[in-house]
Amino acid sequence: MTIYFAAVFTDLVRHSNVWNKVSRDTATHTITEYRYLSRSLASQYGRRHENFTGDGHLYLFESAEVAVHFGLKLIAYWKQRRRSLVSVPNAQDLPVRVGCHFGECSQMGEDDAWVGRAINVAKRVESSAEPDSLFVTQTILELIDLPIYDFSEAGLFELRGDFLPARQLYRVTSVDQLALAARPEERLTAEDWFLKGIAIVDGDGAAAEEELRCYREAIRLRSNYPEAHNNLGVALKAKGEAETAKIHYQEAIRLWPRYPEAHYNLAILLEVTGDLTGAAAHYGEAIRRRPDYVDAWLRYAGLLDSTGDRIGAEQHYQEILQFRPAFAEAHNNYGVFLEKHGDVAAAANHYGEALRLRPQYAEAHYNFAMLIESSNKLEAEDHYRAAIRARPDYPEAHNNLAVLLHENGEIAEAEQHYRTALQLRPNDPETNYNLALLAEIKGDVETAERLFQLAEQLRLRH
Repeated sequence: MTIYFAAVFTDLVRHSNVWNKVSRDTATHTITEYRYLSRSLASQYGRRHENFTGDGHLYLFESAEVAVHFGLKLIAYWKQRRRSLVSVPNAQDLPVRVGCHFGECSQMGEDDAWVGRAINVAKRVESSAEPDSLFVTQTILELIDLPIYDFSEAGLFELRGDFLPARQLYRVTSVDQLALAARPEERLTAEDWFLKGIAIVDGDGAAAEEELRCYREAIRLRSNYPEAHNNLGVALKAKGEAETAKIHYQEAIRLWPRYPEAHYNLAILLEVTGDLTGAAAHYGEAIRRRPDYVDAWLRYAGLLDSTGDRIGAEQHYQEILQFRPAFAEAHNNYGVFLEKHGDVAAAANHYGEALRLRPQYAEAHYNFAMLIESSNKLEAEDHYRAAIRARPDYPEAHNNLAVLLHENGEIAEAEQHYRTALQLRPNDPETNYNLALLAEIKGDVETAERLFQLAEQLRLRH
Protein backbone atom coordinates (compact mmCIF):
# COMPACT_ATOMS: atom_id res chain seq x y z
CA MET A 1 0.00 0.00 0.00
CA THR A 2 1.44 3.39 -1.06
CA ILE A 3 0.42 6.60 0.74
CA TYR A 4 1.73 10.14 0.62
CA PHE A 5 3.12 11.20 4.01
CA ALA A 6 5.16 13.99 5.49
CA ALA A 7 8.23 12.11 6.71
CA VAL A 8 10.05 13.67 9.66
CA PHE A 9 13.45 12.53 10.89
CA THR A 10 14.78 13.80 14.21
CA ASP A 11 18.20 13.13 15.65
CA LEU A 12 20.41 14.28 18.46
CA VAL A 13 23.56 15.96 17.20
CA ARG A 14 26.32 13.61 18.30
CA HIS A 15 30.05 13.95 18.00
CA SER A 16 32.39 11.16 19.02
CA ASN A 17 34.47 13.49 21.18
CA VAL A 18 31.32 14.40 23.16
CA TRP A 19 30.23 10.84 23.79
CA ASN A 20 33.77 9.86 24.84
CA LYS A 21 33.45 12.34 27.71
CA VAL A 22 30.29 10.96 29.29
CA SER A 23 29.42 7.74 31.05
CA ARG A 24 27.12 5.21 29.44
CA ASP A 25 24.48 5.94 32.11
CA THR A 26 24.58 9.68 31.37
CA ALA A 27 24.28 9.07 27.62
CA THR A 28 21.43 6.61 28.12
CA HIS A 29 19.62 9.02 30.45
CA THR A 30 19.83 11.82 27.88
CA ILE A 31 18.62 9.67 25.00
CA THR A 32 15.80 8.20 27.09
CA GLU A 33 14.53 11.65 28.08
CA TYR A 34 14.75 12.89 24.50
CA ARG A 35 12.97 9.82 23.24
CA TYR A 36 10.15 10.21 25.76
CA LEU A 37 9.67 13.88 24.94
CA SER A 38 9.78 13.25 21.20
CA ARG A 39 7.22 10.46 21.32
CA SER A 40 4.93 12.34 23.70
CA LEU A 41 4.83 15.37 21.39
CA ALA A 42 4.39 13.22 18.30
CA SER A 43 1.39 11.53 19.92
CA GLN A 44 -0.26 14.94 20.46
CA TYR A 45 0.21 15.75 16.78
CA GLY A 46 -1.12 12.38 15.64
CA ARG A 47 1.83 10.70 13.96
CA ARG A 48 0.71 7.71 11.88
CA HIS A 49 3.92 5.73 12.21
CA GLU A 50 7.12 5.94 14.17
CA ASN A 51 10.38 4.07 14.28
CA PHE A 52 13.19 4.68 16.73
CA THR A 53 16.75 4.08 15.57
CA GLY A 54 19.69 4.78 17.86
CA ASP A 55 19.09 8.28 19.20
CA GLY A 56 16.79 9.38 16.35
CA HIS A 57 13.21 8.96 15.25
CA LEU A 58 11.26 8.59 12.05
CA TYR A 59 7.69 9.89 12.15
CA LEU A 60 5.07 9.89 9.42
CA PHE A 61 2.32 12.51 9.43
CA GLU A 62 -0.58 12.88 7.02
CA SER A 63 -0.22 16.66 6.87
CA ALA A 64 2.83 18.75 6.01
CA GLU A 65 1.46 21.55 8.23
CA VAL A 66 1.20 19.22 11.23
CA ALA A 67 4.68 17.84 10.58
CA VAL A 68 6.24 21.32 10.54
CA HIS A 69 4.45 22.36 13.72
CA PHE A 70 5.64 19.18 15.42
CA GLY A 71 9.24 19.77 14.34
CA LEU A 72 9.28 23.32 15.67
CA LYS A 73 7.64 22.31 18.96
CA LEU A 74 10.15 19.47 19.44
CA ILE A 75 13.10 21.83 19.01
CA ALA A 76 11.64 24.36 21.45
CA TYR A 77 10.68 21.79 24.09
CA TRP A 78 13.99 19.91 23.86
CA LYS A 79 15.89 23.17 24.40
CA GLN A 80 13.88 23.67 27.58
CA ARG A 81 14.34 20.08 28.77
CA ARG A 82 18.11 20.17 28.18
CA ARG A 83 18.51 22.92 30.75
CA SER A 84 17.82 20.42 33.52
CA LEU A 85 19.76 17.58 31.90
CA VAL A 86 23.02 19.49 31.68
CA SER A 87 23.03 19.72 35.47
CA VAL A 88 23.90 16.01 35.57
CA PRO A 89 27.65 15.58 36.28
CA ASN A 90 29.72 15.48 33.04
CA ALA A 91 26.59 15.84 30.91
CA GLN A 92 26.97 17.46 27.50
CA ASP A 93 24.47 19.75 25.80
CA LEU A 94 23.01 17.79 22.90
CA PRO A 95 20.85 19.77 20.46
CA VAL A 96 18.38 18.16 18.10
CA ARG A 97 18.07 18.55 14.35
CA VAL A 98 14.96 17.84 12.30
CA GLY A 99 14.41 17.18 8.59
CA CYS A 100 11.11 16.93 6.71
CA HIS A 101 10.02 15.91 3.19
CA PHE A 102 6.65 14.96 1.67
CA GLY A 103 6.25 12.06 -0.73
CA GLU A 104 5.41 8.42 -1.35
CA CYS A 105 5.72 5.85 1.42
CA SER A 106 4.87 2.16 1.12
CA GLN A 107 3.74 -0.17 3.88
CA MET A 108 5.46 -3.54 3.96
CA GLY A 109 2.70 -6.14 4.02
CA GLU A 110 0.58 -6.22 7.16
CA ASP A 111 3.43 -5.00 9.36
CA ASP A 112 3.55 -1.44 10.63
CA ALA A 113 6.77 -0.90 8.71
CA TRP A 114 7.25 1.69 5.99
CA VAL A 115 9.78 2.38 3.24
CA GLY A 116 9.91 4.91 0.45
CA ARG A 117 11.70 7.76 -1.22
CA ALA A 118 10.13 10.33 1.11
CA ILE A 119 11.67 8.59 4.11
CA ASN A 120 15.11 8.38 2.49
CA VAL A 121 15.07 12.05 1.50
CA ALA A 122 13.85 13.16 4.93
CA LYS A 123 16.76 11.35 6.58
CA ARG A 124 19.28 13.11 4.30
CA VAL A 125 17.58 16.45 4.97
CA GLU A 126 17.89 15.87 8.70
CA SER A 127 21.57 14.98 8.32
CA SER A 128 22.09 18.32 6.55
CA ALA A 129 20.28 20.36 9.19
CA GLU A 130 22.06 22.59 11.65
CA PRO A 131 21.79 22.00 15.42
CA ASP A 132 18.42 23.08 16.86
CA SER A 133 16.96 23.67 13.42
CA LEU A 134 14.24 22.33 11.13
CA PHE A 135 15.20 21.90 7.46
CA VAL A 136 12.53 21.15 4.86
CA THR A 137 12.38 20.60 1.13
CA GLN A 138 10.63 22.70 -1.51
CA THR A 139 7.84 20.09 -1.52
CA ILE A 140 6.99 20.93 2.09
CA LEU A 141 6.95 24.67 1.38
CA GLU A 142 4.50 24.10 -1.47
CA LEU A 143 2.09 22.34 0.90
CA ILE A 144 2.05 24.76 3.84
CA ASP A 145 0.58 28.24 4.18
CA LEU A 146 3.81 30.23 3.84
CA PRO A 147 2.58 33.62 5.16
CA ILE A 148 2.30 32.24 8.70
CA TYR A 149 5.85 30.82 8.78
CA ASP A 150 9.27 32.41 9.16
CA PHE A 151 11.69 30.63 6.85
CA SER A 152 14.86 31.21 4.85
CA GLU A 153 17.01 29.41 2.30
CA ALA A 154 19.47 27.02 3.90
CA GLY A 155 21.42 26.27 0.74
CA LEU A 156 21.80 23.78 -2.08
CA PHE A 157 22.64 20.27 -0.87
CA GLU A 158 23.67 17.02 -2.55
CA LEU A 159 21.63 14.36 -0.76
CA ARG A 160 23.01 10.86 -1.04
CA GLY A 161 20.60 8.55 -2.88
CA ASP A 162 18.38 11.41 -4.09
CA PHE A 163 17.24 11.37 -7.73
CA LEU A 164 18.07 15.09 -7.94
CA PRO A 165 21.76 16.01 -8.28
CA ALA A 166 21.22 18.78 -5.69
CA ARG A 167 18.21 19.97 -3.73
CA GLN A 168 17.40 23.39 -2.28
CA LEU A 169 16.64 23.14 1.42
CA TYR A 170 14.91 25.70 3.64
CA ARG A 171 15.19 26.53 7.32
CA VAL A 172 11.80 27.00 9.05
CA THR A 173 12.22 28.89 12.31
CA SER A 174 8.79 29.71 13.71
CA VAL A 175 5.02 29.96 13.29
CA ASP A 176 3.35 33.36 13.49
CA GLN A 177 0.51 32.43 15.85
CA LEU A 178 -1.04 35.91 15.56
CA ALA A 179 -1.18 35.60 11.77
CA LEU A 180 -2.73 32.15 12.13
CA ALA A 181 -5.33 33.47 14.58
CA ALA A 182 -6.15 36.38 12.27
CA ARG A 183 -7.06 34.19 9.29
CA PRO A 184 -10.79 34.16 8.46
CA GLU A 185 -12.39 31.06 9.92
CA GLU A 186 -13.99 30.11 6.61
CA ARG A 187 -10.49 29.65 5.19
CA LEU A 188 -9.32 27.31 7.95
CA THR A 189 -8.85 23.64 7.08
CA ALA A 190 -9.40 20.71 9.44
CA GLU A 191 -5.64 20.66 10.08
CA ASP A 192 -5.68 24.39 10.87
CA TRP A 193 -8.38 23.91 13.49
CA PHE A 194 -6.53 20.91 14.91
CA LEU A 195 -3.28 22.89 15.22
CA LYS A 196 -5.11 25.82 16.82
CA GLY A 197 -6.48 23.42 19.41
CA ILE A 198 -3.06 21.99 20.22
CA ALA A 199 -1.59 25.49 20.56
CA ILE A 200 -3.99 26.35 23.42
CA VAL A 201 -1.98 25.94 26.61
CA ASP A 202 -4.31 27.32 29.28
CA GLY A 203 -7.10 24.75 29.57
CA ASP A 204 -9.36 26.75 31.90
CA GLY A 205 -12.51 28.76 31.26
CA ALA A 206 -12.78 30.41 27.86
CA ALA A 207 -9.58 28.73 26.66
CA ALA A 208 -11.05 25.30 27.39
CA GLU A 209 -14.20 26.14 25.44
CA GLU A 210 -12.11 27.41 22.53
CA GLU A 211 -10.09 24.20 22.51
CA LEU A 212 -13.30 22.18 22.33
CA ARG A 213 -14.52 24.35 19.47
CA CYS A 214 -11.28 23.88 17.54
CA TYR A 215 -11.44 20.09 17.65
CA ARG A 216 -15.17 20.08 16.85
CA GLU A 217 -14.55 22.27 13.82
CA ALA A 218 -11.74 19.97 12.71
CA ILE A 219 -14.14 17.01 12.91
CA ARG A 220 -16.90 18.95 11.15
CA LEU A 221 -14.58 19.51 8.20
CA ARG A 222 -13.10 16.01 8.35
CA SER A 223 -15.17 13.49 10.24
CA ASN A 224 -12.57 10.71 9.82
CA TYR A 225 -9.88 12.59 11.76
CA PRO A 226 -8.77 10.21 14.56
CA GLU A 227 -6.33 12.65 16.18
CA ALA A 228 -9.02 15.32 16.50
CA HIS A 229 -11.45 12.77 17.98
CA ASN A 230 -8.82 11.70 20.53
CA ASN A 231 -7.90 15.25 21.54
CA LEU A 232 -11.56 16.23 21.75
CA GLY A 233 -12.07 13.25 24.05
CA VAL A 234 -9.28 14.50 26.33
CA ALA A 235 -10.79 17.99 26.47
CA LEU A 236 -14.29 16.64 27.14
CA LYS A 237 -13.06 14.36 29.94
CA ALA A 238 -11.33 17.34 31.58
CA LYS A 239 -14.69 19.14 31.47
CA GLY A 240 -16.42 16.20 33.15
CA GLU A 241 -18.28 14.92 30.07
CA ALA A 242 -17.06 11.33 30.38
CA GLU A 243 -19.68 9.63 28.21
CA THR A 244 -19.18 11.98 25.28
CA ALA A 245 -15.41 11.67 25.66
CA LYS A 246 -15.76 7.89 25.51
CA ILE A 247 -17.62 8.13 22.19
CA HIS A 248 -14.78 10.15 20.66
CA TYR A 249 -12.06 7.84 21.97
CA GLN A 250 -13.94 4.88 20.50
CA GLU A 251 -14.32 6.69 17.18
CA ALA A 252 -10.59 7.46 17.10
CA ILE A 253 -9.85 3.77 17.64
CA ARG A 254 -12.38 2.71 15.00
CA LEU A 255 -10.70 5.02 12.49
CA TRP A 256 -7.19 3.97 13.50
CA PRO A 257 -7.10 0.68 15.47
CA ARG A 258 -3.33 1.02 16.01
CA TYR A 259 -3.71 4.34 17.87
CA PRO A 260 -1.93 3.73 21.22
CA GLU A 261 -2.80 7.09 22.80
CA ALA A 262 -6.51 6.66 22.11
CA HIS A 263 -6.40 3.19 23.70
CA TYR A 264 -4.57 4.68 26.71
CA ASN A 265 -7.01 7.56 27.13
CA LEU A 266 -10.01 5.25 26.83
CA ALA A 267 -8.43 2.92 29.40
CA ILE A 268 -8.07 5.77 31.92
CA LEU A 269 -11.70 6.77 31.43
CA LEU A 270 -12.91 3.18 31.81
CA GLU A 271 -10.82 2.73 34.95
CA VAL A 272 -12.18 5.82 36.69
CA THR A 273 -15.75 4.84 35.77
CA GLY A 274 -15.32 1.34 37.19
CA ASP A 275 -14.89 -0.81 34.07
CA LEU A 276 -11.61 -2.39 35.17
CA THR A 277 -11.77 -5.26 32.68
CA GLY A 278 -12.20 -2.86 29.77
CA ALA A 279 -9.47 -0.62 31.15
CA ALA A 280 -7.03 -3.52 31.39
CA ALA A 281 -7.77 -4.53 27.81
CA HIS A 282 -7.07 -1.05 26.45
CA TYR A 283 -3.95 -0.50 28.58
CA GLY A 284 -2.70 -3.79 27.19
CA GLU A 285 -3.51 -2.73 23.62
CA ALA A 286 -1.75 0.61 24.10
CA ILE A 287 1.36 -1.22 25.30
CA ARG A 288 1.16 -3.76 22.47
CA ARG A 289 1.02 -0.96 19.91
CA ARG A 290 3.79 1.00 21.65
CA PRO A 291 5.89 -1.36 23.81
CA ASP A 292 7.82 1.37 25.66
CA TYR A 293 4.73 3.46 26.44
CA VAL A 294 5.75 4.13 30.04
CA ASP A 295 2.64 6.13 30.94
CA ALA A 296 0.45 3.17 29.97
CA TRP A 297 2.72 0.76 31.86
CA LEU A 298 2.46 2.99 34.96
CA ARG A 299 -1.32 3.22 34.94
CA TYR A 300 -1.62 -0.50 34.22
CA ALA A 301 0.69 -1.31 37.16
CA GLY A 302 -1.59 0.66 39.49
CA LEU A 303 -4.64 -1.10 38.08
CA LEU A 304 -3.08 -4.53 38.58
CA ASP A 305 -2.21 -3.72 42.19
CA SER A 306 -5.74 -2.49 42.88
CA THR A 307 -7.15 -5.79 41.60
CA GLY A 308 -4.80 -7.90 43.75
CA ASP A 309 -2.20 -8.84 41.16
CA ARG A 310 0.85 -7.82 43.20
CA ILE A 311 3.34 -9.82 41.12
CA GLY A 312 2.06 -8.41 37.84
CA ALA A 313 2.09 -4.87 39.21
CA GLU A 314 5.69 -5.17 40.44
CA GLN A 315 6.82 -6.55 37.10
CA HIS A 316 5.25 -3.55 35.38
CA TYR A 317 6.96 -1.07 37.71
CA GLN A 318 10.30 -2.72 37.04
CA GLU A 319 9.69 -2.69 33.28
CA ILE A 320 8.91 1.03 33.42
CA LEU A 321 12.16 1.83 35.20
CA GLN A 322 14.11 -0.19 32.66
CA PHE A 323 12.54 1.80 29.84
CA ARG A 324 12.93 5.15 31.59
CA PRO A 325 15.12 5.09 34.72
CA ALA A 326 14.68 8.84 35.23
CA PHE A 327 10.86 8.72 35.38
CA ALA A 328 10.22 10.47 38.70
CA GLU A 329 6.51 9.59 38.77
CA ALA A 330 7.32 5.89 38.34
CA HIS A 331 9.74 6.00 41.29
CA ASN A 332 7.11 7.74 43.41
CA ASN A 333 4.34 5.31 42.50
CA TYR A 334 6.62 2.30 42.95
CA GLY A 335 7.49 3.73 46.37
CA VAL A 336 3.79 3.85 47.27
CA PHE A 337 3.42 0.24 46.09
CA LEU A 338 6.45 -0.95 48.10
CA GLU A 339 5.34 0.90 51.23
CA LYS A 340 1.86 -0.59 50.94
CA HIS A 341 3.37 -4.09 50.82
CA GLY A 342 5.76 -3.53 53.73
CA ASP A 343 9.12 -2.86 52.05
CA VAL A 344 9.78 0.43 53.80
CA ALA A 345 13.49 0.70 53.00
CA ALA A 346 12.97 0.19 49.27
CA ALA A 347 10.05 2.64 49.32
CA ALA A 348 12.27 5.28 50.92
CA ASN A 349 14.90 4.74 48.22
CA HIS A 350 12.38 5.27 45.43
CA TYR A 351 10.87 8.37 47.05
CA GLY A 352 14.40 9.72 47.43
CA GLU A 353 15.18 9.01 43.78
CA ALA A 354 11.95 10.69 42.67
CA LEU A 355 12.97 13.80 44.61
CA ARG A 356 16.51 13.73 43.27
CA LEU A 357 15.11 13.70 39.75
CA ARG A 358 12.40 16.28 40.48
CA PRO A 359 13.16 18.31 43.63
CA GLN A 360 9.83 20.19 43.48
CA TYR A 361 7.73 16.99 43.27
CA ALA A 362 5.00 17.74 45.82
CA GLU A 363 3.48 14.25 45.99
CA ALA A 364 6.87 12.58 46.52
CA HIS A 365 7.68 15.01 49.35
CA TYR A 366 4.29 14.23 50.93
CA ASN A 367 4.67 10.46 50.55
CA PHE A 368 8.20 10.51 51.94
CA ALA A 369 7.04 12.62 54.90
CA MET A 370 4.25 10.14 55.64
CA LEU A 371 6.75 7.28 55.51
CA ILE A 372 9.26 8.79 57.97
CA GLU A 373 6.88 10.73 60.20
CA SER A 374 6.99 8.22 63.06
CA SER A 375 10.79 7.94 63.03
CA ASN A 376 11.95 11.45 62.12
CA LYS A 377 9.38 14.18 62.73
CA LEU A 378 11.78 17.04 61.94
CA GLU A 379 12.62 15.67 58.50
CA ALA A 380 8.96 14.84 57.89
CA GLU A 381 8.08 18.46 58.71
CA ASP A 382 10.66 19.65 56.17
CA HIS A 383 9.10 17.47 53.48
CA TYR A 384 5.55 18.60 54.27
CA ARG A 385 6.73 22.20 53.97
CA ALA A 386 8.48 21.38 50.69
CA ALA A 387 5.29 19.79 49.38
CA ILE A 388 3.34 22.96 50.24
CA ARG A 389 5.95 25.22 48.62
CA ALA A 390 5.70 23.15 45.44
CA ARG A 391 1.90 22.97 45.61
CA PRO A 392 0.28 25.55 47.92
CA ASP A 393 -3.21 24.07 47.33
CA TYR A 394 -2.28 20.64 48.79
CA PRO A 395 -4.87 20.07 51.57
CA GLU A 396 -3.43 16.78 52.85
CA ALA A 397 0.01 18.33 53.29
CA HIS A 398 -1.45 21.31 55.16
CA ASN A 399 -3.40 18.99 57.47
CA ASN A 400 -0.47 16.70 58.21
CA LEU A 401 1.91 19.59 58.80
CA ALA A 402 -0.68 21.09 61.15
CA VAL A 403 -0.82 17.81 63.10
CA LEU A 404 2.96 17.85 63.61
CA LEU A 405 2.92 21.50 64.66
CA HIS A 406 -0.05 20.79 66.95
CA GLU A 407 1.89 17.98 68.65
CA ASN A 408 4.89 20.30 69.08
CA GLY A 409 2.75 22.94 70.76
CA GLU A 410 3.00 25.40 67.86
CA ILE A 411 -0.70 26.15 68.11
CA ALA A 412 -0.93 29.36 66.07
CA GLU A 413 0.79 27.97 62.98
CA ALA A 414 -1.02 24.65 63.32
CA GLU A 415 -4.36 26.46 63.30
CA GLN A 416 -3.30 28.41 60.21
CA HIS A 417 -2.59 25.18 58.28
CA TYR A 418 -5.76 23.47 59.51
CA ARG A 419 -7.81 26.42 58.26
CA THR A 420 -5.98 26.45 54.91
CA ALA A 421 -6.71 22.74 54.55
CA LEU A 422 -10.40 23.38 55.27
CA GLN A 423 -10.57 26.21 52.76
CA LEU A 424 -9.33 23.73 50.16
CA ARG A 425 -11.39 20.79 51.42
CA PRO A 426 -14.15 22.00 53.78
CA ASN A 427 -15.94 18.64 54.07
CA ASP A 428 -12.96 16.63 55.31
CA PRO A 429 -13.93 14.99 58.61
CA GLU A 430 -10.33 14.45 59.76
CA THR A 431 -9.28 18.09 59.46
CA ASN A 432 -12.48 19.30 61.13
CA TYR A 433 -11.85 16.86 64.00
CA ASN A 434 -8.21 17.97 64.33
CA LEU A 435 -9.20 21.63 64.42
CA ALA A 436 -11.80 20.76 67.08
CA LEU A 437 -9.04 19.25 69.24
CA LEU A 438 -6.99 22.39 68.81
CA ALA A 439 -9.95 24.60 69.74
CA GLU A 440 -10.44 22.47 72.86
CA ILE A 441 -6.82 23.06 73.88
CA LYS A 442 -7.33 26.80 73.38
CA GLY A 443 -10.37 26.64 75.67
CA ASP A 444 -12.84 27.51 72.91
CA VAL A 445 -15.41 24.94 73.99
CA GLU A 446 -18.23 26.19 71.76
CA THR A 447 -16.11 26.00 68.57
CA ALA A 448 -14.69 22.63 69.60
CA GLU A 449 -18.16 21.15 70.14
CA ARG A 450 -19.44 22.50 66.83
CA LEU A 451 -16.46 21.07 64.93
CA PHE A 452 -16.69 17.68 66.69
CA GLN A 453 -20.34 17.42 65.66
CA LEU A 454 -19.55 18.48 62.09
CA ALA A 455 -16.68 15.99 61.86
CA GLU A 456 -18.98 13.17 62.99
CA GLN A 457 -21.67 14.15 60.48
CA LEU A 458 -19.13 14.23 57.68
CA ARG A 459 -17.66 10.89 58.76
CA LEU A 460 -21.10 9.24 58.63
CA ARG A 461 -21.69 10.68 55.15
CA HIS A 462 -18.43 9.21 53.94
